Amino acid sequence: MKKILTITLNPAIDVRYNIDNLRIGNVNRTTSIEKNAGGKGINVSRVINTLGGSVLATGIIGGFTGKLFLEKLNESSIENDFLETQYETRTCIAIISQNIDGITEVLESGTGDCHISDLFLKKYISILDNNEIDVICASGSILKNIDPLIYNKLIAEANKRNIKFILDTSGATLLKGIEAKPFLIKPNKEELEDLFGIKLVSTKDVVETAQNIISQGVKNVMVTLGGDGALLVTDTKVIKATFPKIEVKNTVGSGDSTIGGFAFGIANNKDITECFKLGVACGTTNAMLDSTGTIDISLLNTILPKITLEEI
Repeated sequence: MKKILTITLNPAIDVRYNIDNLRIGNVNRTTSIEKNAGGKGINVSRVINTLGGSVLATGIIGGFTGKLFLEKLNESSIENDFLETQYETRTCIAIISQNIDGITEVLESGTGDCHISDLFLKKYISILDNNEIDVICASGSILKNIDPLIYNKLIAEANKRNIKFILDTSGATLLKGIEAKPFLIKPNKEELEDLFGIKLVSTKDVVETAQNIISQGVKNVMVTLGGDGALLVTDTKVIKATFPKIEVKNTVGSGDSTIGGFAFGIANNKDITECFKLGVACGTTNAMLDSTGTIDISLLNTILPKITLEEI
């Protein structure tokens, strides 16, 4: 099987603090902490790795936190080839407290410069020229001050080589990225609404918006709908996926897990419908676990047959 390349242009050290009783404005002591290599592309890599796929992770890191990032990534046995720079990789903190519903997050912004964009583009081209890459997954935001069209340039190089490029980002970066005609984009419903400044009330509204994107040259659009499942829109069909009722523990990383499952299927030459089903099953499995951007194979095997697909 050929490699899947994942790209994370704004990675992070993800720090998770568990606290019994969070008190704002006071000293708080943790009951446990966890530090991991983070970023949407890393979640995708982790899922592909768990599925048994061949994955190579790349992106931009730097500083002391960048070294810790690589150490944590290597501990996960994920093959990687990152551009190392002088800019410190960001840290993102998640606080989980028994007295507060939800997760309190503190997210740093990562930064870089246009010179780094050029250096990464050279590294990326070298990776493509020296590996058999079948699918590329670029996920998440980009560093501040780097070339805002960096994704477009990465997509163009992939298209030259007939490599399928999956783009999972949002806002202006996604809007520009659509112009480069990637193989697939994966916004959620809210991101699609923000992208075009509209309210999508019905499934028909979502489908028509996705079809408009396809008319601009994007091959496929997958829209995740939270608890309502997901839609896959191609130039020939529209498929809706639904999943069984589950006990949701943590939905963070479910979209990344969906991308991981979909990309794994594509790299294994599965029909796009099967890829979609596997992707939704991976996203559902992630939501049933405490960890972010992870799946459990035994749990996945129980969920996969319960994913229903309907052509609409």
